[in-house]
Amino acid sequence: MLTSFFGKSNPINYLLLGVFIIAGYLLGAISHSEIFITPSLLVLHLAFIIISVLSMLLLDFIIRKNHLTKNNTYAILFFTCFLVMLPVAFLQHTMLLANIFLLLALRRIMSLQSDKNSERKIFDASLWISVASLFHFWSLLFFIPLWIAIVQKPNSNYKQMLVPFTGFFAVIIINTAYQLVTSDGFSWFLNWKDDVSFDFSAYNSASILVPVTIILALYIWTSVHRILKISALPLKEKSSHLLLLYVSITALFITLGASEKTGAEVLFILAPVAIISANYIESSNTEIYREKDPTEFWFKETMLWIVVLLPFVFLLV
Repeated sequence: MLTSFFGKSNPINYLLLGVFIIAGYLLGAISHSEIFITPSLLVLHLAFIIISVLSMLLLDFIIRKNHLTKNNTYAILFFTCFLVMLPVAFLQHTMLLANIFLLLALRRIMSLQSDKNSERKIFDASLWISVASLFHFWSLLFFIPLWIAIVQKPNSNYKQMLVPFTGFFAVIIINTAYQLVTSDGFSWFLNWKDDVSFDFSAYNSASILVPVTIILALYIWTSVHRILKISALPLKEKSSHLLLLYVSITALFITLGASEKTGAEVLFILAPVAIISANYIESSNTEIYREKDPTEFWFKETMLWIVVLLPFVFLLV
């Protein structure tokens, strides 16, 4: 059963998921590309295959470092399946870059629960968020969960609230200097802000509408379940899970801020939804639970099978 296999953290799990992402990229991006493949383009695709796999591994690192799930690989299974379920995301390289920088920022934001090197963590997070905004402007909204994390952390003070501005202006100054050298102008700043598009016509395609609907349905279902159970969590875990909910809501607004709705923008909510979904699934991975509530156990098992099988359907159509 899938709950048993991915309920453990084995090297084979990472290998399988890494291969799955590579296969998904090859089938979803390269095979659907109308551009003639050249050696330079192959190198570019190889770089983004590596970035896609690193995104999965980085998410796993964030989870383990901050104890966001139990010792399992459910979250990266969800993330991988969601990603491959939406092969259009592989075609949007700027969003892949913005997403991995936001994951680097998330790593620092979640680690603020520990009161060590706080100023450095805040600066690093603001730096990564600002870099992500160069590829997707509305990534700047990620400053909201950063400030929430600063308020929640132990021994918070007003000086730490100002540190994010340092990271932001550092990126702005460096990028302005680079643009002056390469293009001799400030036009990048005028074109930086993306217009929000409300044209969802691309969602009329079943290959986009169905996976997005499933991802959002899982997000709503598991978030409500988490909110109802959050009062039972220990105080230390409660703050982390609340922060994760704030991150997921922010990621949803970043998704809605995309200047072109192609389905690839859903990439930004995959990581928080994957973690929240893993929290929901992992409670059934015990023999006692199976005997106590077999109906819910098989419901979760079926849900996991659907998430795993759907990427194959959308890759082959």
